[in-house]
Amino acid sequence: MHIAIIGSGPAGITAAHRLVQAGHRVTIFEARHTLGGRTHAEHFGPGHHADTGAGWLASFYTRTLALLDEWNYRDMLLPRNVRGASNLLIHGRAQPQPFTPDQADASPLLTPSEKQRWRAYVERLLAEQPDALVPDLAYDGHTAEAEFAPLGENVLNYMLRPLLEGPFFTRLSTLSAAMARAWVRALLGCTLYQVREGMDAPWLRLAAALPADILLGTPVEAVRRAGDGVDVHVGGTSHHFGGAVLAMPAPAIAQVLVPDAQPAWLSEVRYAAHVRLYAARRDAADANFGVHITPPDRLFSIEYFSGRRGAWGACPPDWQWALACAFGPASDPLLDVPEEAAKRVLWDDSLAVTPGLFDLAQADVVHLIRWQWAVPIMALGHYRALAAYARKPPIVLAGDWTHQACVEGAVRSGEAAAAAFGRA
Repeated sequence: MHIAIIGSGPAGITAAHRLVQAGHRVTIFEARHTLGGRTHAEHFGPGHHADTGAGWLASFYTRTLALLDEWNYRDMLLPRNVRGASNLLIHGRAQPQPFTPDQADASPLLTPSEKQRWRAYVERLLAEQPDALVPDLAYDGHTAEAEFAPLGENVLNYMLRPLLEGPFFTRLSTLSAAMARAWVRALLGCTLYQVREGMDAPWLRLAAALPADILLGTPVEAVRRAGDGVDVHVGGTSHHFGGAVLAMPAPAIAQVLVPDAQPAWLSEVRYAAHVRLYAARRDAADANFGVHITPPDRLFSIEYFSGRRGAWGACPPDWQWALACAFGPASDPLLDVPEEAAKRVLWDDSLAVTPGLFDLAQADVVHLIRWQWAVPIMALGHYRALAAYARKPPIVLAGDWTHQACVEGAVRSGEAAAAAFGRA
């Protein structure tokens, strides 16, 4: 069967790989001029790149790591070499951020009763199912904030808000407790990895080896069922395929998939926006500062380090780099302002909290990253809706939003989409 793959992030590339293995022919459509989706890495010169979306892989990414082993790509992984925003900035004072029970026991931020409650909660979590990222549907009916509130105000504000609200760009009051519990369980005792050539390197290498047509800069206008197959409309022309895998953010799928082919709940899937600014300069002086602003305002975190201390990607050792991340709910207004104004806003906020940070005019590299659909919000009821979704050709949906908001979720969704078509 000839199958169209729409989207070339980890979900799309994984689906294409598995479909080719099953004997199918694939054509990949990608609206952008680059592969990799939200794993895209921006390269600024020899030895210098920034991971602009996903920043790490983890030891609990079992399917992703299995794929890397299958492709003999495991040598691309490096232990995560940057400490990042691992401190909390509370009223201008930096404090280590606690997470594990031992860290919590040593933290002055928690009361003795909160420390006991956190240790007991962690013990219960770790006694649950071994696949850390599989959500428990019993917890999908209330929010993460409601789930964690009995643990204590300080546990909520100093441990769990920084841990989850930053990476997922949204508030605990909007997230399903099933999602939050799965992530807390997964992150306890895990190992984090970076990818040597950039987070998109495995997908770029695999795509180059695929016996497939890959059409970059080719936005799909519409997808509709046609008999036993699918018509994909591109540039005013219709192309017929035996099936299609739509490996995109849910709002993008809703824009191209004709309404009568959409699951009823597709339009309810929401995304958090995100804006961040990366800047670097040639300067061998040491820098070592990384904090989550607690509570966040417009800025959620700022990292300012020497290149020899590591980076989100790779930075030459005789450089300094900085990454300023807007708080998710504050990112929406920054999507529409002119680029220079957005840069100035984030940098002025960063200068106000970061000792010794260089002026933006001194930077040799300045890169603004803005995503309208940065991360899916796994809201109340999200997993129950997914549990009722059966992947049935000729049109199958994929993407991290169909499993978990991460590279591993995208990989698992790509494999599930390919499996729905069976062998050729």
